[in-house]
Amino acid sequence: MLTQHLAAQVGRCGIRVNCIAPETILTERNQQRIPDAQKTALVEQHPLQRLGTPDDVADAALFLASDHSAWITGLIMDVSGGAVMV
Repeated sequence: MLTQHLAAQVGRCGIRVNCIAPETILTERNQQRIPDAQKTALVEQHPLQRLGTPDDVADAALFLASDHSAWITGLIMDVSGGAVMV
């Protein structure tokens, strides 16, 4: 709700507000700390059958910061490999 509320408040100033909500991201730290068996179980929960990478989150941020998303505001973007659909 915060994203939508803020987007409604500042939109008239030409400011877009969006939120990126990542699922399990395989950062270097997660790579070391999550046991292989748990990684396998997490992969099976994602329709795309892999865990997210920092690049996946960065690409979403770049899209939202670009002119390609000029008509998008108040969005909560699930960067989740489809896990939120299940």
